[in-house]
Amino acid sequence: MENKGNYTARLERLPWTSLHTKLLILLAIGEFFDLFDLFIGGFVVPSVAAYYKVGRADAVFYTVALLFLGAFVGCLLFTLIGDAYGRRTAIVLNMFLLSIGELLIPLASNIGLYGLFRFISGLGVGPEAVLVLDIMSTEFFPARIRGRRLALGYTLAWTSPIVIAVLSIFIIPRTFIIPGWQWLYIISGLGILSIIPLRFLIPESPRWLEVKGKFEEAEKIVSKFEERALKEYGSLPPLSEIKVVKAEKIPISTIFSKEYRKRTTMLWIFEFFQTAAYYGFTSLAVTVLLTKGFTIVSTLQYSLIIYTGYFTGSLISVFIIDSKKFDRKWQIVTMIILIGIDGLIFGYSLNVPILLTSGFILANMANIFSNAFHQYGAELYPTRIRGFATGAQYSLSRLGNFIWQTYLPKILVAYGPFAMFLAIFIIAIVVALDVGILGPKASQIKVEELSP
Repeated sequence: MENKGNYTARLERLPWTSLHTKLLILLAIGEFFDLFDLFIGGFVVPSVAAYYKVGRADAVFYTVALLFLGAFVGCLLFTLIGDAYGRRTAIVLNMFLLSIGELLIPLASNIGLYGLFRFISGLGVGPEAVLVLDIMSTEFFPARIRGRRLALGYTLAWTSPIVIAVLSIFIIPRTFIIPGWQWLYIISGLGILSIIPLRFLIPESPRWLEVKGKFEEAEKIVSKFEERALKEYGSLPPLSEIKVVKAEKIPISTIFSKEYRKRTTMLWIFEFFQTAAYYGFTSLAVTVLLTKGFTIVSTLQYSLIIYTGYFTGSLISVFIIDSKKFDRKWQIVTMIILIGIDGLIFGYSLNVPILLTSGFILANMANIFSNAFHQYGAELYPTRIRGFATGAQYSLSRLGNFIWQTYLPKILVAYGPFAMFLAIFIIAIVVALDVGILGPKASQIKVEELSP
């Protein structure tokens, strides 16, 4: 085929093909189970508290906070593996760890062992979103549609909380040999094991292969995509030259070099604080409703309505994420401010229609925000350091969430839902100022031009 080499430019000129669709579905399936595990915590906290005879704040710590502590370690570990040994190697290994952690949980005879198994699950769940959808979509999909396709992949995966909510309504109140809440972890663990073979169908990133000098492998993958495009469209657009910098070893100091210092600072501040706003609602909504005096049955039913907003919000983002008029940077800033405001309404109200409406709207805005920043964080670094750089800043979100999920429940128990969401509102303003002042624009810009 013409134009041997120059794999990055060849990927950028490709139209969307059935191979892209297949890849997107494979990536989304893994993210479905990543989200499944992240959302389990919010639903099982009341049952964990009763089963191990601990307070709700402690149940949140062992269920959610320790998961994110493991995710902090796993994110750093597997993104280094992804940079050194390939993206596909990392996304196979992390799934094995996640499934082991999930399947061990019913064996936990005390809260300490339960927390250990949640930590192990976190090691696997930590790098999933950043490696699978963020980095792989950034390195495979053309800039002109990169954000939209990422948002579509997340939308497919965001059926997960709806599935969990439905399962929780029928399973959690019942016992089938073991308590119902433990079955959610078994379902998750077995589901993850079933998709591990599919991981081997995901091709290695040609951009990663190119910067590593593995041109023969990159050629095979890119040629396959080009052949499919020719078969489906008849011709290919002309090439544009894109400079690619090869590197085998990149010092960590690179992300603090003159070119990237400002965006690294912005992203590290952003990732550490944004999880308070996002997971302060995602992981604690069920506990907040119980704190307001609703029964476990009505809480689970209300949560199904609220959590449907994550799917619809992700669907909405498909149509706006690549907008030049509403750049991803400003989508992030706008949504985080609105999340903070809406959270105050959700935290204050006892009226069921207002609670459901504000919760549903908050979930929508949370995923418009989430889809935008997942793409944004991955595209602000070049391929040669993207794995480590994105993993480092994303791991800070996991560390931040360990801290927030340790202390936000304490505020909730001691001072009530409104006080907790007031703290989240203040943090949301910090995030908005950080991205608004320090963040570059990114929509529809080639990765190599945005991050030379």
